[in-house]
Amino acid sequence: MDLQGNVTAGTGAASLTPGAVLRTVLTARYSAVFLYRLSQRTGRWLPFLAGLIKQFNQFLTGADLAWQSSAGSGLVLFHPSGVVIGPDVRLGRDCKIQQGVTLGGLGSSHGAPPASPTIGNRVAVGAGARVIGKIELADDCEVGANAVVTKSGPAGWVAVGIPATWRARSEHRQPQ
Repeated sequence: MDLQGNVTAGTGAASLTPGAVLRTVLTARYSAVFLYRLSQRTGRWLPFLAGLIKQFNQFLTGADLAWQSSAGSGLVLFHPSGVVIGPDVRLGRDCKIQQGVTLGGLGSSHGAPPASPTIGNRVAVGAGARVIGKIELADDCEVGANAVVTKSGPAGWVAVGIPATWRARSEHRQPQ
């Protein structure tokens, strides 16, 4: 499913033609997701090796993706450079993340429950955005570029600004 999501996002192709697959597999966008999935699978049995794969991913693509996090199928990192996903972050299916995004916690003392975001299905996060703390973004939300989100958001709404405020999608769209 990650391959299908990346082919569609990168080429607009509706099907997995050999040419579209080859063009996608050779991108940093897909490499970052592939190495992230590899580190997740390896981490179950060999955490040290998973950490090495994570570091190789960061070196190769610029994405710092903790293998302990979870993401549903169809993850797309359009420009993976500078993307940070912390170890306790939970992402739903078909999420799309732009460059320079941080999804992470506030840090916690030993023994405290994780303070990281949970992100729903089909959420889009714009370039440079920060989603921080123990918050939930419901399905079909959008986070605008450079927004700093520290409060949970309802399904289908848009977060904009610093600090981010949640707006109904109809308020966010420009008149035509």
